[in-house]
Amino acid sequence: MYDAAAVLKQSAREAAALAKQTGVDETPQIATRADAQDEADRRNYAIQAAIGAKEGAAEAITNKVGSNITDSVLRNADGNDNKSVDEYTLYEVLQAAIQGAIRPTMTEILSQKVAVINHKFDFRKTIATNMEILRAKVNRVTSYGITHDETEITLTLLANINYATHHDWGRELRPAMQEIRKRYKYNHTHDATSLADILSELAAADAIRTLSDAPEPSTESANAVNDTVSLFQDLMQAQSDYEESAFAVHSDSESSSNTRKKSSRGKSRERNNNGRGRSKSRDKAKGINNDCPGCKEFKRRKRHPNIDNAKCFWNRKYKGFRPAWICQEMEIPYKGRHKFSSDMGGYPSDSEEDE
Repeated sequence: MYDAAAVLKQSAREAAALAKQTGVDETPQIATRADAQDEADRRNYAIQAAIGAKEGAAEAITNKVGSNITDSVLRNADGNDNKSVDEYTLYEVLQAAIQGAIRPTMTEILSQKVAVINHKFDFRKTIATNMEILRAKVNRVTSYGITHDETEITLTLLANINYATHHDWGRELRPAMQEIRKRYKYNHTHDATSLADILSELAAADAIRTLSDAPEPSTESANAVNDTVSLFQDLMQAQSDYEESAFAVHSDSESSSNTRKKSSRGKSRERNNNGRGRSKSRDKAKGINNDCPGCKEFKRRKRHPNIDNAKCFWNRKYKGFRPAWICQEMEIPYKGRHKFSSDMGGYPSDSEEDE
């Protein structure tokens, strides 16, 4: 930081150096204390703005990835004191964030893949601009090792154009779409050449289209792919329910063997007594009358009649093993199954396996 005295001394040194070169006495540009103070304030203002921006960026990165990752850069070796703003660079902070970043799960990567496939164009913009946005999403997915080739990009493009042709604001695209259908059959394997040809055909129609007539992307366009997204979500939910049920049965297999027999006999009597009893049993399976407090808290419908409520995965007081996805939803730390005893959901010991 500068003060008036430092500015006066610097100005005097600069005048002396210039006088030595020219052989003529030079008057310092800043000779009064008032001018020196104004110059000091101006320099300090710029320095403070730069310091504030640097500290703000470092804080934002820390809030995003966690202090345990950035402390190696922002704190001293002993970890007790913060480094001064001159002792680290934003490049070092970013590198630490990248190296310590949590890698996405396969479910998250698959979700991004589905999001690219279901990408909806904003027809208030040109098709070329929408393609740039689509390719940016493709590049993000590709960075995870997921291939999204020209065939899938072309499919997303044509699906969006087909949607637009069914509305009055997209009528200018109808002749181009008809021409594309003549050139390429539905089972054509598209590549970069065919994609470029399609974009060229659409560009001519896009040039005469009134962009302002197109509506803002809304639930109408989103509903066009709602079934696909719903199917994906159902598949993921079914997998979660299966994992929960399978592990619950495994962890209490001995105590539930007889109960399963009684339950199966009870279900057979229910089917015999009620001609349409199947729909009632399905309603019960969905957990409409689920009395488990833990399941109710997290809105889990599936009942677990063979498992005590105290051993429910969703019971916060349960001290046994929980699958990772349940810990994530409950926002609690995950512990590996090997850390628990067999009666708490862990792996059986060697002696237990011998028996």
